[in-house]
Amino acid sequence: MALIGIFLMLSITAYKRSFHTLFQVMEEYNALSAKVADINKKANNTEGLRRDIAYLDQIIGKEGITKEMVQQGIVSYASEKHPQVSINDLQPIHVFADENHKIVTNQLDVTGNSNQLMQLGYDFEKGFNYSRIVSMNFYTTKKNNKSEVLHLKMIFQNYEIAMFQNNNQ
Repeated sequence: MALIGIFLMLSITAYKRSFHTLFQVMEEYNALSAKVADINKKANNTEGLRRDIAYLDQIIGKEGITKEMVQQGIVSYASEKHPQVSINDLQPIHVFADENHKIVTNQLDVTGNSNQLMQLGYDFEKGFNYSRIVSMNFYTTKKNNKSEVLHLKMIFQNYEIAMFQNNNQ
């Protein structure tokens, strides 16, 4: 009986000194391993987010560019890529903002022949990534009651998520 009592006391002492700590370390290791797996899963997801951002930039216009840079980019693109097309009118930048989104609108009116204007519109649609064309309108005007001039009015828009404040920038 005394031998069983000594064995029990030694077992309890060994459990408290060695095995109890071992079990706690194993529990902490399992919890930290789960956290590491979660962090690695999130890190792998960042590449997917980068692809999504690039896709959205392609659809709704590039982010991180000021509205003035977008307007200057529109004018530069039209004048450099198609010097035979004349810029007739460039409207001031229009900004609409609500509590969630900000929409920046630019409007460009150019003149030229039908092939030049069609090519310009196509090139803006395919090659200009600062903003997206939302409307293209062809119309004619008479110049001095003699000849008709063909116009192309293009409306570009950028969509942004509003950041906590509603300012008209």
